[in-house]
Amino acid sequence: MSRFARIIMWVLLWGALFVAVAYFLPKTVVVERSADIQAPAKTVYAQLIDLHQWDNWSPWKRMGENMSVEYINHGVGVGGGYILRNETKEGSGATIEIIEAVPLSKVTVSLDFMERGEALSSFSLADKNEGTTVNWTLTYDVGNNPFARWIGLLMNKSMATDFDNGLVKLKALCQVIEKENEQVILLDEVPEMKYAGIRATLPFIEVSRDMSEMYSEISSFLAQKEIEMAGMPFALYHLMDEENIDLECCIPIDADVEGNKLVKVAVFPATTCACLDFYGDYSNLQEGHEAVQKWLEAHGFNLASAPLEIYLTDPQQEPDPAKWITRICYPVEQ
Repeated sequence: MSRFARIIMWVLLWGALFVAVAYFLPKTVVVERSADIQAPAKTVYAQLIDLHQWDNWSPWKRMGENMSVEYINHGVGVGGGYILRNETKEGSGATIEIIEAVPLSKVTVSLDFMERGEALSSFSLADKNEGTTVNWTLTYDVGNNPFARWIGLLMNKSMATDFDNGLVKLKALCQVIEKENEQVILLDEVPEMKYAGIRATLPFIEVSRDMSEMYSEISSFLAQKEIEMAGMPFALYHLMDEENIDLECCIPIDADVEGNKLVKVAVFPATTCACLDFYGDYSNLQEGHEAVQKWLEAHGFNLASAPLEIYLTDPQQEPDPAKWITRICYPVEQ
């Protein structure tokens, strides 16, 4: 046998061995990493469910100067996503879409790497002491291609490094948000509420006093009808100009009752809103409204109806204004 023939034989033998061993390698690549973050689940969840925030920590976002991003469905919540394109290399990029979300506990995204295949990635959150444990898992099917299966071994190591780096950045980001008391805004469903309310147009300078009188009038109406509150008071802000504000003070109820000349009974419909829990005195609520308005603009949402404030803390029960919580909600067009 000539030397050339022996070389060919060994090449074929090693090639056959390469292919044979490949079929014993895993068809599915699973990468899993976790991290403990000293921040509540709400803060962590807000960075995962909003793809605009992925710029700040994800290894998959804006990887290179020539990458561009197009958001899908505002890039937030289930159905939200983005398309990542390489402007200098056709057929290179990725599409990411949020396909499942369990508030404050789980986010699952699908990933389409175009010619490189598809994958599923999931984030699960669990409370731990005063923080949150984040478990990040990716499942990637490399198929039956023997070369892809060998590459899968290398991919596991490289993606594990990406995950570790991403979690380090996510941890730092969330802990800074908590330390600096930055606002956390989430899309949430405000449930349907039947309410007794009074609507009036008031001068800004008298809003605080007049709202107190309006809530007192509603409470008297409910007391006369022997109806109890079914939730915390809220206010709807229908319209405002430089001097006046058209608002409605509301108290949720469960009972069927007719209103009077001053107090009306109506229903606030279930509505998807951009929500912020604002901590502090009512005199500072404008800061929270400005934060939500800025968030809506950044995400391309239009306001669907009147914003509302839900007063989650009773000042008579909690004298410290720094601990008062007001949920600011802006209904959005879907």
